[in-house]
Amino acid sequence: MSYSWNKPLENLPEEMTAIWSCTKEGCNGWIRDNFSFKDVPVCSQCASSMVSSNKILPILVSSDQQIKLYRKNQRKDAKS
Repeated sequence: MSYSWNKPLENLPEEMTAIWSCTKEGCNGWIRDNFSFKDVPVCSQCASSMVSSNKILPILVSSDQQIKLYRKNQRKDAKS
């Protein structure tokens, strides 16, 4: 029987991805935008504010992505 989890991952498809990056100098914290449930998250490592940016990352498929977009749109509509 052969297990594939010990083999290195090669040639994963990548794309430009929206992320949140920590603003504190020396902290390398970041999170994918579609995994953040806040409009403006705080860094989970140092609790500093974060700014929106982009990074080339491997493509991930999240079944919760549509739910998150729906919730963000609901919050925007409620503020209007």
